[in-house]
Amino acid sequence: MLYAQVCMQYSATMGITVQVRDVDAEVQRLLRDGAAREGLTLSAFLRRELTRVAARIEAEEARGGWGVTPGFFAGIPPEQIVAMVREDRDR
Repeated sequence: MLYAQVCMQYSATMGITVQVRDVDAEVQRLLRDGAAREGLTLSAFLRRELTRVAARIEAEEARGGWGVTPGFFAGIPPEQIVAMVREDRDR
């Protein structure tokens, strides 16, 4: 029981871990250099930037969404949606 309480307290203070795979080496270098310029560790820099992204998402949700019409993808097969997203991502 004590062990479970200690684990719960630890995780409450330490937050969660997010892992991002397949980041281009150049992107990693730019992030690392940006963090160094600001005197931050890469983890602290990314934590700050992710917090900013989350705040932007929260604000957009409060305004009523991302401007995508409900049902925008209705009637489009999932395979086509995936292809569209991949095409956009690979540009």
